[in-house]
Amino acid sequence: MASPYLNDFSVGMANGCRSVSPTQPSSRPVSAHSAHGDSGQVRYLGHWPELLGDLGLLGSVWIETEAPGLRVIQRQRLTGLRVRGLVGYLNTPEYQVRLLLDACHALRAPDDEQGLLIEELGGQPLVSLRLDARSHPLPLRVLLSSLGAQGRSVVPAPHRRQEAPIAALEQHAVGRLQRDCETLGPEWGFRDVAELSGRLSLQPDQLRQITVDTGAEAVAVDPSLVPCALETLADQVYPLALSSGSRGWVSRAVQPVYGHAYVDGQLALRGDAVRLELDVRAIDSAWVIGRRSGERDDRSLRLYDEDGRAIAVIASGADPWSCGRQAGDGSAGPADRPRGRWRPDAARLWTTLMNALTS
Repeated sequence: MASPYLNDFSVGMANGCRSVSPTQPSSRPVSAHSAHGDSGQVRYLGHWPELLGDLGLLGSVWIETEAPGLRVIQRQRLTGLRVRGLVGYLNTPEYQVRLLLDACHALRAPDDEQGLLIEELGGQPLVSLRLDARSHPLPLRVLLSSLGAQGRSVVPAPHRRQEAPIAALEQHAVGRLQRDCETLGPEWGFRDVAELSGRLSLQPDQLRQITVDTGAEAVAVDPSLVPCALETLADQVYPLALSSGSRGWVSRAVQPVYGHAYVDGQLALRGDAVRLELDVRAIDSAWVIGRRSGERDDRSLRLYDEDGRAIAVIASGADPWSCGRQAGDGSAGPADRPRGRWRPDAARLWTTLMNALTS
């Protein structure tokens, strides 16, 4: 999807080596080489935990994911990426990742060797990691050299099979995903990961029942109103909590956006560390889900395509707490929030828009 203003990413120089940001691509497409024979592939004597742990050494990277209807590019750090079961995970207040290892096959350097691709079995990229213009290229060079990833796919050694038998449901990919997600805490759960990766499809009746059971609401809204709502948030430099991804990489990031353009059904939003391109025509249904209790508004906007796959889940990323105390490291921590002062103005815009969508 072409965007009229997404051509201003810088092309930086770091010690004489060029770092290319994602919207200044090389002249060759970012995709796997067509040949995957024995001469073009190497099996690395390691496992996903070691490989993913090394990604934190790259510093700030641009992470690009693309699924039907939505392309997202954001600048993040992957320090602390770990593996539990078949899920790679990273949990920070501003950024959470779930890497679904059963969809991942290999690592590969793009043709310009300015990053890494995580590929699925057919050789198509699931996620692209590219150096930020301000990042030093040496750690990436060392990592590519140690992997032997120049021009070859690096296939991690397979996981050991469990010796004890497990239930048939847990052997199913969705069952394993649910089990692994539940061990990572309730903050960002199985349902979002499963719907955004295409493992589960929207079922309106079940959705309504789930929300009723939790004391919330599920209200279908007009998809044509979504661009106006998002443009309003961008005009106010409002931080969005955006959950999105691809079949193998699902993430949730809190990013303020301040620029927007809407041309021929294509909505582009931008912030300092995020670019997203939404094909509004791909939205088959939109839902406002959650509840409002007094000044608290936990509602989110969920967008689905015609197959029932979640395109994106958008929530308020504004912190409504103004804390008088400071955490031990000098920053306001989550543990301090209950003793802070609730700021209605931080949530008022979100509440107004959700009310407008559902009225």
